[in-house]
Amino acid sequence: MKLHRLTAVILFLLMLAVQGVLCSAFGAESLKINDIVIDNSDRLIYIRGTGSFKGAQSAVYAPTPSNSSVNIINNITPFTISSPFRYVLDIPNSTLIGPSRNYKLQNSIIQNVALSQFSVNPNVVRIVFSVSKQSDLSKFKTYTNGTDIVVKYNSSVIDNSIQYKFYTPTGDSNKSSLLQNTSASLVYNTSNEIIEINPRLQTKYYLSQISQNSDGLILRGLGQISMQRASYNDDNTISEVILDSATLASKLENKTYNIPSSNKIKATLTISKLTSKKIKLTLKSDNTRDFRFVISPDGQSLFVSHRTYVINTIFSTNTAKVNSYKMTKNSNGYSIFDIVFNQAVTYDVFELNDSFYLDVNNLGDYNTVLFEQMLKNSDIKVQVLKISQDKTRFIIPMKDLNFAYANVESNAKSIKLCFKEKAIIPAVKNEVLIAAKNVEKEIKDEKKSQNLNVIYIPKKDEKPEVEKPKKKKEPPTISSMKKVVLDPGHGGVDSGAIGGGYYEKTLNLAVAKLVKERLEKKDIYVYMTRSKDATMTLEDRVNYSNESNPDIYVSIHTNSTVKEDSFGLETHYYKDDSFELAQKIHSVFASEKNLKKWDTKDRGVIKSCFYVINHTEAPSVLIEIGFISNLEERAKLLTKERQEQIAESIAKGILEYLK
Repeated sequence: MKLHRLTAVILFLLMLAVQGVLCSAFGAESLKINDIVIDNSDRLIYIRGTGSFKGAQSAVYAPTPSNSSVNIINNITPFTISSPFRYVLDIPNSTLIGPSRNYKLQNSIIQNVALSQFSVNPNVVRIVFSVSKQSDLSKFKTYTNGTDIVVKYNSSVIDNSIQYKFYTPTGDSNKSSLLQNTSASLVYNTSNEIIEINPRLQTKYYLSQISQNSDGLILRGLGQISMQRASYNDDNTISEVILDSATLASKLENKTYNIPSSNKIKATLTISKLTSKKIKLTLKSDNTRDFRFVISPDGQSLFVSHRTYVINTIFSTNTAKVNSYKMTKNSNGYSIFDIVFNQAVTYDVFELNDSFYLDVNNLGDYNTVLFEQMLKNSDIKVQVLKISQDKTRFIIPMKDLNFAYANVESNAKSIKLCFKEKAIIPAVKNEVLIAAKNVEKEIKDEKKSQNLNVIYIPKKDEKPEVEKPKKKKEPPTISSMKKVVLDPGHGGVDSGAIGGGYYEKTLNLAVAKLVKERLEKKDIYVYMTRSKDATMTLEDRVNYSNESNPDIYVSIHTNSTVKEDSFGLETHYYKDDSFELAQKIHSVFASEKNLKKWDTKDRGVIKSCFYVINHTEAPSVLIEIGFISNLEERAKLLTKERQEQIAESIAKGILEYLK
């Protein structure tokens, strides 16, 4: 169902939720019809009443245009009439409240709706829809539960290009955009009184049903889903998603559902009414960032499941292709990334570690040629990854951008992502953020003074050097690039090991940045779990890597021990598929040449159950570049020369493996 079809349906279902089933198979009150409600997008008409036409009366008979009789048997039988063209409903066991009347519609394929008491004993109400041409008659369908009746018809409005927001940071303010304003004049047959009817769209979505399958929870409703950015607690065990401009069936309020999982991952989803027009979805699990909210092509259903199941689920046997890409910038500074598909797509979005992710879950061919053409003319470095045979991920780094909103066409054949550039603040050049303690002073105090290429640290009274803007580099052919996740260990409140007042986290980041520079020169695309002094949990690092779907994961650390004379180089792996990677990197990193040049020793390739190399899905290693607890080795590690040599060796080992 497309945007704005839902006004009457929402009213229909809301009344169902409030009223419940008022009748039974015995002695039910007959249906009393009051009036109709017209959908202002010209798609639905809701016939409002109380009681039920099902029950006491077993059958009624009504004449048809062929002068024969139709046995209705406790149900509505619609039929059509020509000259003029009409769609007719005869409703059994029903009474019209008030006199016969006509609804004259404007901006609609329906010209007139007439309500009348067709017969008494048996009581039959007849509703006639008049249209201008015979082809319109095939567009009518009727739905009922015995009390509420909805007549659905296809609009004459062409709305394939109508866009709506399905994801926003703080909520969708565009709650009532309309395709057209269908209205009506009500005329009673017994008087000249005319009443103007002006329908209003109250909400965009009505959540009415929850069901489970083997690996997820399915939320179904009517209308169009619009979500706010998810929020997470500190340990990622609870997250909340708000559905904007949405109404919740009363039977679902404050209900908690287990999310099934074949991998026995425990998770629950609680559904509650936040306001009259907002629904709150509360997800609880060991790591809620591992879950996805997948939107169906018609925008009416959410599939909530663990990301591993989403990746391995086939959402459509007929995968989509990309027809076009476009990156534009408007006068207000907003950049809009637009993807047009050849058919409707199912999709989910999320934000993680300063990047925005769009997963298209039935996209097999993302059209490499068109994508690379778009990149050449784009200031935004969009990345694309095939995360499975039928799924493609688009990633927009948000280091210099603020996410604004995500739009989708009502036919789900186009998705637009909108961003705005952040204000540019000159960066301070400080290659390593270590404690304000001078390296030369420490070495001198320990009588170990040497001619070392010491890292430059600005003095307090010295003006920081402003980094000059770099020349724009032509975007490489991303589709053919290998992907590497570099993980500088520790960060933020977690300093890692400390030696002589210097923090491990700072050395790890400095070396990782140098490795990144070298790999990018070889057209390797590099993801950094952190590019600044930021706090990240082990789970965050693993999730970041698994979401990025890299070829390899490399974690960089500096060793430490209570024995101050310990020194040397180590490379750790855990999984069998990581052993070759560990060997390749270590053979270059701890080569005889480096051991002699650095005056250190080879401590070997070691199988270790570190969390990050145990839980990342790609081949993974953890490198210990030396001992910060050893005075002499620490002094060398703090030099730019040694850091560059280490980075060069690690990068060379990675390239050897990727060949």
